[in-house]
This record gives sequence, C-alpha cells and structure tokens, in this order.
Amino acid sequence: MAFKFSLVAPSGKIFEDTVDSIAVVGTEGGFEVYSRHMPLISSLKAGRTRVRQGGKETAFEITSGILEVDLDHNVTLLADQATAL
Repeated sequence: MAFKFSLVAPSGKIFEDTVDSIAVVGTEGGFEVYSRHMPLISSLKAGRTRVRQGGKETAFEITSGILEVDLDHNVTLLADQATAL
C-alpha cells in the first residue's frame, strides 16, 4: 500500500508522488516510514533521504528539516535545503 509524500524546500516542491516507503535521518537516529505509519513529527539532521516506489529508489541530500506524518498517513518533509542525487 502506498502513501502520498511531499518534499518541500524554500525554493518550492522538490518531489511529490505516491511512494512505498521513505528513509530519513532523524536527530535521534535513522528511521523509515511505511504506509499507515502512526502520526508523528520529527526533526531531521543532515543526511540522505531515500524514497522507494515500485522497486525504484530516488535519493535526496537534505541539510536539516522536519518530517510530519499526518492523521491521513500523508508524509511531508520540510527541508532547509534539498538536492536530488
């Protein structure tokens, strides 16, 4: 089951699509988000964010940010700066 993921930086939307999972580097350690993940808000530190969809992986390097999983299980990552790898 997939969920909606948006990666947003000050310059605008970097990525928005339905994905299978994402892996991020939180300030307390790395973690992954899958479909139907419980709602949460987490601060992120600099590192690689991996997005998986349909067997394909896309990576982004972020400087820091905040990740939110809302009540509808949609995920938004607000990054201070993000670069596609």
